[in-house]
Amino acid sequence: MDVTTQLIRHVLNSNLEAIPEQAIERAKLSILDTIACAIGGSNDPIARFSRDLGALSGGRPECTVWISGEKLPASLAALVNATTARALDFDETYELCINGCHASAYDVPPALALAERDPSITGSELLCAVATAIDLHVRLARSVTTNAIETGRDNMVAVWGASAVSAKLLRLDEVKTRNAFGIAYAHAAGELQMYEEAAHTVSLQQGLRARAGLESALSAMVGFNGPRDPFFGRYGFYKAFEPAYDLDLLMDKLGNEYVNASISFKPWPACKCVHPAIDGLLQLRQRYKFTGEDIVSIELGLNRLAEDFVVQPRDQKWDPKDPVVARFSLPYATAVAAQRGEVAIRDFLPDALGDQAVRRIMALTKIEVDPDIERTHGLYSNSPVTVKVRLKGGAEHFIRVDKAFGHPENPASLADGVRKLKACAEMSMVPFSEKQLGSIGDFINHLDKQPTLAPLFELLVGGR
Repeated sequence: MDVTTQLIRHVLNSNLEAIPEQAIERAKLSILDTIACAIGGSNDPIARFSRDLGALSGGRPECTVWISGEKLPASLAALVNATTARALDFDETYELCINGCHASAYDVPPALALAERDPSITGSELLCAVATAIDLHVRLARSVTTNAIETGRDNMVAVWGASAVSAKLLRLDEVKTRNAFGIAYAHAAGELQMYEEAAHTVSLQQGLRARAGLESALSAMVGFNGPRDPFFGRYGFYKAFEPAYDLDLLMDKLGNEYVNASISFKPWPACKCVHPAIDGLLQLRQRYKFTGEDIVSIELGLNRLAEDFVVQPRDQKWDPKDPVVARFSLPYATAVAAQRGEVAIRDFLPDALGDQAVRRIMALTKIEVDPDIERTHGLYSNSPVTVKVRLKGGAEHFIRVDKAFGHPENPASLADGVRKLKACAEMSMVPFSEKQLGSIGDFINHLDKQPTLAPLFELLVGGR
């Protein structure tokens, strides 16, 4: 059996009973986390632009725009909700590959849109579809062995995660699922210039590909076909874009091990590359009870790829004037953690970026490539970090963080997801009551027992 057929049948034949418990529980957290990030990002201009785009486009009122409650066609609702979920770069990511992969915010919004469109879809069907689609999405992403910083290609495979979850929930047969994957290839895109310029497309591309994946499945459902082998055909994805792919990373233990269980949770609303430094600073502050005012200097060591991504270009990352730049600035995030003892959504609002106490610590910070980390972890942009803090009076404190909180080997729980949901709700464009937030968490915690998803969509609109 060819590889593409194996991937298609993996999506078609997966069932909740055969998925490992850890992967099921992780899928619950992925759904909860995506909702939390959308609530937290709902006040951001990017979220407002996405709602305006949805209103401008219009169409059949079949699916909910989370938080604000407008109704849009399923594919447009997926676009708006996915873009909003990525607005703060707070959504979870897979960090155990060269380029990282924000799978959940691509794959969960189209899944929920289709579950609202078809009330016969059960909670167990949703969980199975999400776990399977993220598993496929991550496998495709980790099979890419070229670095996006060198090629400029960023997560072109994302559309297939959204296509897979949509095909699964539309209950397409093998022929139509193959066509959905083939049609999705026409939408495969991804570029790194958006990060270089801190463009809104860092978030918008999430929505564009969520919509494209859903529409690929709908297109196949009504009869369109696509290339039969979008991955390994003569001009397929791997031949045209990633000929140095790793087949073992794509296929290893397919159907037995669900790698969605290895997604990393993000406790802080910034690029995952800055999380080890945040974690290290917060640990040192807690352990040695110093404040930002006590700090004389901070020295950070990391690998070259991470340095290139979150330290350069220097004129941006050391003087962030825009929230998008700040979320990808290691010196800024480190200084916030050192000064405030926490890192929250409000720290990346425009009015917070000029805080002179934070800027003082940025000026005291030195960041260099660590030769030991470069030698052992040079291929990955999510680098371990060494942190050395020197204090007034001469005391020095050191820590190395290889696996920040949220890493699959330092994992978060569903309870951590509920705490994040409540923190995000403090920044929502409309209020969510404590009871409403608790009900969202409870519903998702028991998702495998839910006969319909309808009550969840009522809970996802604020101000009630």
